[in-house]
Amino acid sequence: MTTPIRLPSNLPFPVTIAKLCVSTGDSVKKGQRLFVYKYWELQDIITAPNEEAPKKKRRVDLIGTFDSPVEGTLVSLNIGLGDEFVNDANVIAEVSQLCSHEVTYGGLCVVCGKTVEEDDQSAPDNGFSNSKLTVAHNNTNIKVSERQAATIEKTAQKHLRKHKKLVLVVDLDQTVIHCGVDPTIQEWANDPSNPNYDALKNVKTFSLDEDPILPPFYMGPRPPPRKCQYYVKLRPGLQEFFDKIAPHFELHIYTMATRAYALEIAKIIDPAGELFGDRILSRDENGSLTHKSLERLFPMDQSMVVIIDDRGDVWSWCENLIKVVPYNFFVGVGDINSNFLPRQQNSMLHLGRRNRKKAEEEELITDIMDTEKKLQEKIDQEVKKQEEKFNKINEENQPERPISKEDLTKKLEHNASLEVQQQNRPLAELQKHMNNQKLLIDDDDELPHLSNILLSVHKTYYDKLAEQGQPPDIKKLMPEMKSRVFEGCHFVFSGLIPLGTNVRQADIVLWTNMFGAKTSVDVDEYTTHVITKTPGTFKARLAKTFNPNIRVIHPDWIFECLVKWARVNEKPYELITEQDVSPEELEEFKKRLDKKKQSEQALSESVQQEAAQELNLLTGNDLWLDNDDDEMDEFLNDEDGNDDEEEAAKDLGEQQNNKPPGADLSKSSSHESRTVELSSDDFAEHNGGKVADAAPDSQQQAAKRSLDTVEAETPHKRRNLNTGDTANENDDEDLEAELLLELEN
Repeated sequence: MTTPIRLPSNLPFPVTIAKLCVSTGDSVKKGQRLFVYKYWELQDIITAPNEEAPKKKRRVDLIGTFDSPVEGTLVSLNIGLGDEFVNDANVIAEVSQLCSHEVTYGGLCVVCGKTVEEDDQSAPDNGFSNSKLTVAHNNTNIKVSERQAATIEKTAQKHLRKHKKLVLVVDLDQTVIHCGVDPTIQEWANDPSNPNYDALKNVKTFSLDEDPILPPFYMGPRPPPRKCQYYVKLRPGLQEFFDKIAPHFELHIYTMATRAYALEIAKIIDPAGELFGDRILSRDENGSLTHKSLERLFPMDQSMVVIIDDRGDVWSWCENLIKVVPYNFFVGVGDINSNFLPRQQNSMLHLGRRNRKKAEEEELITDIMDTEKKLQEKIDQEVKKQEEKFNKINEENQPERPISKEDLTKKLEHNASLEVQQQNRPLAELQKHMNNQKLLIDDDDELPHLSNILLSVHKTYYDKLAEQGQPPDIKKLMPEMKSRVFEGCHFVFSGLIPLGTNVRQADIVLWTNMFGAKTSVDVDEYTTHVITKTPGTFKARLAKTFNPNIRVIHPDWIFECLVKWARVNEKPYELITEQDVSPEELEEFKKRLDKKKQSEQALSESVQQEAAQELNLLTGNDLWLDNDDDEMDEFLNDEDGNDDEEEAAKDLGEQQNNKPPGADLSKSSSHESRTVELSSDDFAEHNGGKVADAAPDSQQQAAKRSLDTVEAETPHKRRNLNTGDTANENDDEDLEAELLLELEN
């Protein structure tokens, strides 16, 4: 097959071909040099620290090389010496390849059997990168080129559109199920007299062998695996949810749990295997222990993919995400597989919406947070103890660590979290505070709302497809739908985000921002809502005193809006502030607010000034250039200098008429002689743009030729103004006259 080769899009265009290293018909290896090119860039000139003048730049000529991205025979070479390219649009060469190694298995090409390096660049930079991609859910040995991946995805998308479907990537833990390993669950499920007995009737169980983590190069007998019993609670309405969306979505599981765990959960939520099939991706195949990426499953195009997950941070809050309120049935347990994810912010908000409105509910939430915190502390202690043990063994044996320290820590944390939960029994501890009342409440109603949202996204997608004729993009469509919910809302959170947390990076802030809200740290003239559970906080009282129209709202209002993708009525969630701040506190706040506005205005003016300077650079203002002939610019643009020029020419003509032939004309100048040293850039600027118009040579070459011409004509007449020399005045005046004549022509 013949492979077209284009210049990479990241080259420093424009580039000029300076040397050819191959000819048509040559056999080329991957990585063999094809040609050398020239380019230029502007570099800042270092100035004195106290210098206030605008920064100067100078032009520097550089060279680069281009190597063949493929192996084969050079069929055509569509470039020549001196050719200039301003973009990557043109095919510069064509190479005939025996095999492009589009698909590999275990490092071998499935077509020709040749060993292919992991970083093999058999595909040119013609819209596709050169890397090999893993696209299979359960087999990381199969890798394909980006070109092949794009072909696979286009075929899959045609199939989806034919059947009017989208892709739905489903997280497991705390999204559609909640899982725990606390033995208390089994004890309560077997005890009809326990207040939580009814809530545990539909809990599913399974067991897995948990292999012990051994130190590197451990030579002793291998300990037997430890049986771990898991208890799984399906989110209420899960079966109805799948029944409703399955006809409209192709379902994929994406979890940071082990593959063995994912397969067991799949058996529970999809016993017939009709919903997910083998479309299950676990952390064993993910390639990362801390983050998820759509590119792992859909490397080329994610325009038809929707994600549902209780964690937004692991997806970097991508546009395809629908973040759901976490499902916390086994309170105090959390996500048993979250140890492999970034540490979650510990706040009241991560517990999500709570439908119980009793006063003791707030106390229970505090107890839950304390329990989770204590569990995490014990997990950290156990991990630290195990790490110290492993480090001691490593120091004695000095082996090379077969896995990274980060991976080892994550695995230790996971094992420790299971052991700590089994030993400390957090559910039993929390039940002590309930006085024989129910601890486990099964009243979550997230999934019915979520199914309506997904169907709305599906309908909007295919309505737009029918209307436009071109496939829409979920990454654009969903943000448009979300942004209407909190449009015009300016939030301030009070008493909900832990101290020391960067408010702008808090999960709840990033989440509400996706729905059109703006968030400030403090109350200001733009604030519309103060979100708090306690109306007596200073921010809540200040907001109501400063502006009675600001609403003080319970956070359940936010969750209700996020669940329904609609702004629900604030009235049922509004809190009453009973006491205003003092007049002195209000006056002090207004002073701080005025000071803040002045600072923001000064910053805005500074930014505008910088933007204006950048605009000057782009529009050709030459104040930023390192003109070696600044004196010449001043001389040429000075009106008095021009008048002197005319008078000098007039006097020179009169003296020529009065003097005999051969008289020395250089002595008749009536003004001080001035000599400059021109650079190629300076000459190009004052030569009426001739260098820029020169063709086919580059600007650099034309400027150099013009400068060489001047130097050849006056090799003995140059000097530097900075030296202050005054000798050879006659020669200097002749040089000045020649330069003026050259510029006028």
